Amino acid sequence: MSMTKWGLYGGNLGFIGFRNYQLLFDTNFFMSRQFWESMWATIQFIIFSVPLFIFSGLGLAILINNQFLKTKTLSRMIFFIPVALSAPVVAVIWMWLLEYNSGLINFLLIFFHIGRIPWLTQQPWAWISIVITTLWWTIGWNMIIFLGGLQNIPTDLYDAAKIDGSNSWNTFIHITLPGLRNIFFFVTIFQLIASFNLFAQPQLMTGGGPGRSTLPVMLYIYQTAFNFSMPYMGISSAMSIISGCIILTIVMILFSTLGKETY
Repeated sequence: MSMTKWGLYGGNLGFIGFRNYQLLFDTNFFMSRQFWESMWATIQFIIFSVPLFIFSGLGLAILINNQFLKTKTLSRMIFFIPVALSAPVVAVIWMWLLEYNSGLINFLLIFFHIGRIPWLTQQPWAWISIVITTLWWTIGWNMIIFLGGLQNIPTDLYDAAKIDGSNSWNTFIHITLPGLRNIFFFVTIFQLIASFNLFAQPQLMTGGGPGRSTLPVMLYIYQTAFNFSMPYMGISSAMSIISGCIILTIVMILFSTLGKETY
């Protein structure tokens, strides 16, 4: 389909070879500029959000595993409940919470004499809102995966480290992190792919705005395929192939570096 002039309702309108790909690498073509802008927006989201998602889940897992939170079962349930919700439900919930005039969060800010914040209409608040929403939605999944990994680390190692006088930081660096290597690698790959597929949160919460600053590449591909005139289905397919190649390249780089000793 990416090698055709394809319309959503008109079907295949003709084979054009690599013309769609050439257009996407032509800086004079408006869709090319918008496509790479959305790709850059997605990469920025990945850079700033993926480490936060991973280490927040790891931190929660450590707190629950070490019984800093007294009710372990209740804590796991509370943090995992959002994972069971669909992305549109999560986006709508947080859109209501962050609404400028009547949202609960701005109501609380006014109550404490801080003032309203335009969470969904101005930068950097729009990106911050999307990151917070996605963190609330995914942190429980990462927590459960890390918690399973923590419980598989032999307790004898911690007992030996305690006898040798190791402090908490050294124990974490030399026992916990190496013991979570496989889990850490898996969560990183999964979170990277999931963040690259960011879609529902900006679609429902910001509409890709303000301007096009929160328009991720998957949402732009969707808009190109379904919101423009018929022939753009072929170009959106080419965008999908290019996006797939980019994420595959990133994953292969991670496999060749972080995954050498990971099974």
